[in-house]
Amino acid sequence: MASNLLLTQQRADPVLMRSELVKHLTDKEIARLGVKLGAGSDHPRAFVGPPFLYDLIGGMQFQLLMELGIREYHRMLDVGCGSLRLGRFVMNYLLPGRYFGVEPNQKILNEGCELQFGAPLHKSQVIAARQPKFTHNTEFDFSFTDGPVDFVFAQSIASHTGPEMTRKLLRSIASVCHKDTVAMVTYIRCINPDKSNKTEGWFYPECVTYTDEAFGKFASEAGLHAYRSVWPSVNLRSDGLVTTQQPTILTRKPWLPGIGQKLTAALFEGIVKIN
Repeated sequence: MASNLLLTQQRADPVLMRSELVKHLTDKEIARLGVKLGAGSDHPRAFVGPPFLYDLIGGMQFQLLMELGIREYHRMLDVGCGSLRLGRFVMNYLLPGRYFGVEPNQKILNEGCELQFGAPLHKSQVIAARQPKFTHNTEFDFSFTDGPVDFVFAQSIASHTGPEMTRKLLRSIASVCHKDTVAMVTYIRCINPDKSNKTEGWFYPECVTYTDEAFGKFASEAGLHAYRSVWPSVNLRSDGLVTTQQPTILTRKPWLPGIGQKLTAALFEGIVKIN
């Protein structure tokens, strides 16, 4: 029987995606980019997720920021900026000094900077020109932004945090939100409440799952409205597990797409409030 799901809602085959990428790379590039390593490996691209999806995920994150209306004069906080998978795009787009990155693993950040820009942080001409600001704390302390930001992206953080740590993440995000800030937090979504994580701690490279109801409650406690998005609608398994970690939009006031976002309104038609 034919599926009634959109093509983009059918689960992509990771093995085929890796093979497709490898076909276009030299042996030297494969080694340099860590394409064949597992997620969580000690490599700047692999440490933050599947290395064969590194370029795709970073590009899609930046695309979503554009579709949500980011402009070069905005200030953006990248929680878990890692090896600058997203940061390499954003810091070159924003005006100098308007990109803020949180990354506890200084080694991965430095190696990522060298891989992306040819030199570690303290020697990079790109870093000197773009003037990003970084912190390496593990406490979700975002005070280094010296005030509110306009956009927040926390990619694959809540997919590794226990309930209390997730609450702390959302409270910290709320602390740097003004009334028009748009924050995006991803988590692995499950339908069965019995599979919604209740164990405390940090799990990496292992992942945990939450129902929309559980995550929506965490957001409410932080004073945030939470909206489940349908972008990107891929890797939806038959048991309802959404493994691509679709961004959940968080705002201080009820959210509606702005003028710029209406240009891509189709992406926001399926948004559902979850708290």
